[in-house]
Parts: sequence; C-alpha cells; structure tokens
Amino acid sequence: MTIDSMRPPDRNEGFALRHGFGTWIKGHGEAALSSNVGSADLAFQRWFRFKEAYSPRLVAEVLDDIGLPVTRVIDPTGGSGTTALTCSFLGIDCDTVEVNPFLADVIEAKTRTYSTEELAQDMVLVLGAPSRKADMSRLALAPKTLVEPGIGGRWVYGFQVAERILALAATIEDAVRPHNRPLLKVLLGSVLRDVSNVVVNGKGRKYRSGWEKRTVPAAEVTDRLREACKIAIHDIVRFGVPRRGETRVHRGDARKVIPSLPRADCAIFSPPYPNSFDYTDIYNLELWMLGYLASPADNKALRLATMHSHVQLNRPARDPANASESLARTMHGIERVKAILWHRDIPAMLRSYFADLETMVLSLQERIDPGGAIAVVVGGSSYGGIEVDAPCILSEMAAQAGLPTVTRRKLRDMRLSAQQGGRHGLAEEVVVLRA
Repeated sequence: MTIDSMRPPDRNEGFALRHGFGTWIKGHGEAALSSNVGSADLAFQRWFRFKEAYSPRLVAEVLDDIGLPVTRVIDPTGGSGTTALTCSFLGIDCDTVEVNPFLADVIEAKTRTYSTEELAQDMVLVLGAPSRKADMSRLALAPKTLVEPGIGGRWVYGFQVAERILALAATIEDAVRPHNRPLLKVLLGSVLRDVSNVVVNGKGRKYRSGWEKRTVPAAEVTDRLREACKIAIHDIVRFGVPRRGETRVHRGDARKVIPSLPRADCAIFSPPYPNSFDYTDIYNLELWMLGYLASPADNKALRLATMHSHVQLNRPARDPANASESLARTMHGIERVKAILWHRDIPAMLRSYFADLETMVLSLQERIDPGGAIAVVVGGSSYGGIEVDAPCILSEMAAQAGLPTVTRRKLRDMRLSAQQGGRHGLAEEVVVLRA
C-alpha cells in the first residue's frame, strides 16, 4: 500500500471543520443522548467501538444548559473520550482522567493533531514490515486461555493469529513515531475482537457459536488493520485540521488525580454504573495483547484503581460521609434480600460505590470555579427486586455537601436484567450540580 492509496479520493474535505461541530455530528440521528447508537459511526468515534458511551450531542447540550461561558472542562472518567473530543471541536480545553491505559491511548489518539504525511508513512511501515518472530514470552503470565492450546480445548486466539498481533504491536512500539503510536495501538486494538474466538459485551466475553470450526488466518489481522488505517486517515483528512480546544489526558485513579488538576468552569462525566460489570475485564484482550499488562499483579493493580462498581475483586468496604435517605432506604431493602442475591458482597459494593462517587464529586467541587457546574450522567441498577436510584442518591448526597441540584434530566429507561423480568425500569439521568 502506498501513501496515496491511504488517502480518501477527495483531499479537500479538511474545509469541513470550518463548519464546526454540527458538520462533524451530521447524520448522528436522534438516538438516546446517553446511547452510543449512531455516534459510533462518527469520525474518530468509529476507530474503536464502544457500547458504554454517550452521544457528543449530550455534551454540547449540557454545556448549553449550564448557561455560563465555559473555557475549560474536567472529565474524571474519560472512557471513550467523548467529552474531550466534543470539547476540542467546540474550542474548549479539557482535562480528562482515565485509569485504563488502553482507553487513555484511545483519548490521546482521538484528540491529537496529525501530520497526515508522517502518519501515513508510519502506517505503511507497520503494514509493510517484514514478518518477524513474535516474543510469545510476553504472554507467559497472561491467562492460559488467551492463546492456543489454551485450557480444556478452549482458547481466544489461534497461535499464528496471536503471533501476528504481537509482531505488529512490537513494530508499533519500536518503529512508529511516539506521537502516532497511540493511534496505531488503538487501530490494532480495534481488530482484536474480530479475529478472536470470542464476542465481548458489557457483561464480559463468551465464546462464539461454532468457534471450534472457525479458522482465522494470520493475514486477516493485517488486512483488518489496513482497513482501520484507511478509515482513520479519511477521518483525519476530513476533520483533523487543528481543533481549537486542547486536551490533556491524565492517567491514573481519578479519586487521586482530581485534586491536582487545574481549575475549570465545569465538569462533565459518566462514572461506571453500580451494575456489577467489571469494566477492566471488558478490555482484557486489548490490555494483554497490546502490552499494557504483563502479569496478574498488573491486572489486580488496575482493578484496584477503579471505582467499586463490581464485586469481582474483594476490597474493604466504606460508607459515604454525607447522608442520603434514599441510600439508607435502599440499603435496608438490600439487606433484607441479601440471602437471595447472587453475590454476598453486593451490599458492600453499593455502599463503597456511592462513597467513591461522593469522593469524586467533592474533589471536583474544589476544582470548579464558584458558580460553575458538575454534570454527572448516572444510571440506576436493581438487585433482588430492590431498585438502586443512583441519580436520586447522588443528588441527596451532593445537597448535604453544599452542592444543590440545578436540574435532573431523564435520558432513558434502562432495561432490567433477564432474571428480573427484562422490562425497562431503571432511570438514567444527567444530574447537574451547582458548585
């Protein structure tokens, strides 16, 4: 592949950015603002597919609803980078925090300005690099089911596919310009699930139906990466001229990083929901195959640095400092049905979750200028038939801490688990607090 073949046919589309944010999100549609439906196909957003993300329109509408001039935003749970990317289009600086190193690279990749000539050269270098023997010892401490022969006749990647992935990752680390490296790692990460024997959703991963008969040639890894590179170049040529908003990505535990951030006009973020999903595990393939994790100790340290939104890791429980009648009532109900819950640590997880959320909001209160706002997109959950109304609990705790709620805007009704009937009954809202 030549440099020219990686460019879209129309090389003059960079002018589109002058038309602003509206041009970028044109065609997004009217899906729920908290849903990634539609926006997953937007330029930059489509580089890596996220199920857990909200619409750029939501960020823009929250900024508009605040009713104050905004020049800097904080997002303490960066995730897919939607807040940072949207702010960059709107000419607003953004400090975003992300504990997951792969997701931090996703945000870096989306918000950087690129030289298309240099980027295309690096892509050609990676895609055209001579076959090299991969250092499979890098996965010596990885889960045994990751690579063939696996355990009990099950594995995520065939041996030759894993070799090709590791070889491409090594070339990216060794030969690609540092500025372009996060994007190339993200694009390689974007193909990992497609060439695996598993599918991944919000609840983790499971083996594909009939995966035993599925053969993935090693060459498919490179072919899919080539297509991902073409899409990225197209997006960058069309919308990648220098955007006015500057993004700074801070890597680490938001509960510890927020106090060191510069002051801002507002915060916009969506923490993990108290739904028992281990969000670290969802990105397990990218973390191991791209070299972010080298041992089980690395994995445990990363999980310990995340919010108490799941029960898969045993951690000391703690309670929020500020009272919430709704939380007290909810925990009383949860304790009554504790015997039928699928995990004994669910009550402790819920208390600790709201303690973590309180810590983040109070830390943000110290970083947001007086009169500014803290907008939190949060959804509820349900255990043993007891609803956990997270938006209401957040609003009550914040009020006790001197952060009155300006607005609570319902975004959608989320579906209960199949075990609880599968009906729509869990509120998801954006709660705006006045600093």
